[in-house]
Amino acid sequence: MSGVEGKLGVALFGCGRAGTIHFHNVLRHRQLSLRWIVEIEPGRAQAEALVEENYLKGQTTVTTWEKCDELFSDPQVHFVVVTTPTREHEKVVSRALQAGKGVFCEKPIALSLDATEALYCEAKRLCVPLYCCFQRRFDPGFSSLRDKVKQGSIGKLHMVTSFSRDSPVPSLAYLRTSGGIFHDCGVHDIDLVSWVVGEDPCSVFVQAKAHQKEIGEMGDVDTAAIILTYPSGVLGTIHLSRHSKFYDQRLEAHGDQGVVCCANPPSTSLEFGDAAGFHTSPLQFSFPTRYRVAYAAELDHFVDVLTKKVSALMVTCDDTLRASRVATACDQSFKTGQPISLK
Repeated sequence: MSGVEGKLGVALFGCGRAGTIHFHNVLRHRQLSLRWIVEIEPGRAQAEALVEENYLKGQTTVTTWEKCDELFSDPQVHFVVVTTPTREHEKVVSRALQAGKGVFCEKPIALSLDATEALYCEAKRLCVPLYCCFQRRFDPGFSSLRDKVKQGSIGKLHMVTSFSRDSPVPSLAYLRTSGGIFHDCGVHDIDLVSWVVGEDPCSVFVQAKAHQKEIGEMGDVDTAAIILTYPSGVLGTIHLSRHSKFYDQRLEAHGDQGVVCCANPPSTSLEFGDAAGFHTSPLQFSFPTRYRVAYAAELDHFVDVLTKKVSALMVTCDDTLRASRVATACDQSFKTGQPISLK
């Protein structure tokens, strides 16, 4: 599978925060060529500015959803990257699959479990790869932690703990359409913890609070504690918050023979010493820098699947459905104050 000059052609849907990350990763990838950007009118100027700034005129076409029939019939487009608002994901994924284009999609694939499963079934029927982005699996520290657990380095696994605290606080406009903290933030931790444990949780219990009045008024929370119970007896605990002065992303696994931890990486390796002691560089401010390596590695993995270097996608249909199903159960547990069985 190859296009112009042996490269794979890419169409990017959406050029917001996540879209800009993928835009630059596609440009840096020696096997990829960005042929199209699809953006709604208010964001089209930003997309055209990116094309101009990166000397892509004549190579990359900016268009809108209403005018993208040519894109889907372009034989030089091999896959699409979907970073539109979540309500638009399902229609973009469906159209791309019908056109025989691979799909690399930010979560969620669709807003409902039934629609998500139907799209995966369609992808399987058409033999077209459909991938839901859970970039934390590709973080070098997190993946090394999982390797240690699987190698038995800490003995029998007892507990996995994830800390996920946002920075900066998202805008209220974003939060109103985010799907809530469990589907917007917690779904990543649910996937990560379950991936480390290697099992599907059998129950979930949540306690949560809205410390910011405006977030509570929209029926959401900004702080949550999630307890996942797994069939083997392992406990997963997830700490979520919208409020942090830095992007706090830590992971710990505890077993009967030891513990393995991933701390927050500083922005640089610089250390400064004075009378008060040694000081490291500031921590990462937000997700684009914290997961820069993971985002690039995730795209590499998808390209390897397309070019048959790797036989299977790391994130499967079952993985995607599980994360969404558990996130929905988290919301139910918060609203009822009761544990929710997932059996």
